[in-house]
Amino acid sequence: MNKKIGLSLLFVVGVLMIQAQGIQFFDGSWKDAMAKAKEEDKLLFVDAFAKWCGPCKSMAKNVFTREEVGDFFNANFINLKLDMEEADGITFGHKYPVSAYPTLFFIDGEGKIVKTVKGSQQPDRLIALGNEANLKVDRTSKYEQLYLEGNRDYDLVYNYVKALNAVGKPSLKISNEYLNANPSITEDQRLQFVFEAATEADSKLFDQVVASEKKIRRLVGDEIFEEKCKSACWKTVDKAIAFEMESLLNESIKKAEKTMYNDASIFASEAKMKYYKAFHNHEKYMEAYRSLAKNTKKEPEKMEPVIRDIVKNFKDNPTMLNDAEEYATKFFNKRPNLENLNTLCTVMVAKKDFDKAIKTVEDALTKAKKEGVEEKDLAGYQALLRFLNANKS
Repeated sequence: MNKKIGLSLLFVVGVLMIQAQGIQFFDGSWKDAMAKAKEEDKLLFVDAFAKWCGPCKSMAKNVFTREEVGDFFNANFINLKLDMEEADGITFGHKYPVSAYPTLFFIDGEGKIVKTVKGSQQPDRLIALGNEANLKVDRTSKYEQLYLEGNRDYDLVYNYVKALNAVGKPSLKISNEYLNANPSITEDQRLQFVFEAATEADSKLFDQVVASEKKIRRLVGDEIFEEKCKSACWKTVDKAIAFEMESLLNESIKKAEKTMYNDASIFASEAKMKYYKAFHNHEKYMEAYRSLAKNTKKEPEKMEPVIRDIVKNFKDNPTMLNDAEEYATKFFNKRPNLENLNTLCTVMVAKKDFDKAIKTVEDALTKAKKEGVEEKDLAGYQALLRFLNANKS
């Protein structure tokens, strides 16, 4: 019943979301965007929407604005929003018909649809869809034959390794073969190649990245450098879990400290959370998320995934639920909106503290009325209150 209540509560009001910079959308026509995608050898991501579409508005406000969504889509795609009832959207619709809103397209530079999905998506699922789309585009074949024929042109080998990495195929053998042959390339080319080839933090290639950190940062920029290093560190965390090796977890954290100026401590906490949760070490999992809370105390929204995880997977642990309520309360106090109120009430429902949840919503509703919130916007508060009263028994 508790699980049903929690899910229903989320359904009634919607899941909590955070505003952030998010996806940077291309400013131009869909044909220009496709040309840019072809030029940069990326997929074109298209949000085909309509102004009157509620789920479209929700995604625009609560999903595309998320930091993690923006980081992923800005790095991997050319992104485009198209109002399907405006001129450019209408011409797009002639080639790519749309029967529901929103419809999300992943299209290659030649205009071929790689993946399409209808309906609003949550952040994690949207990122997963993007990964699935990228994995469908295997560009390795156009480089493999030339490489096997003995072509060792820098651009070819670099793009071959990049294509292998993009679809999750092993690239270490090719990378080491090329570097061990002492190719006649510039220092910048060598560093660029090493940076692309270093896909895991527990590798000699990544050690070279660490040793040449400042030079590589100047070549690729801080944002790309740290995002790539973070990805490599996470792969080592996954390996630590797969092989049950805490030493690899510790190595990933040490490498993060050497390559991430701003996020190393946050990465360390999140990595420990993932590792210790995998092995059901609840005590160390708690230590890790509490460390994360300390490191992000000025940004309580960073604890959103922890709150959701506790409510979903640890609702029988009173200590964790108390922690979740503390984090949700801070989040709501910083941003007292309906989504964050819903989050807080979800924790209280998991604790079976309906009276406290009802009182919290009543106070929030009273405050909203005093602040002159429109009646239509008060409906969410009232629906949440009705839900809590109906399920109190």
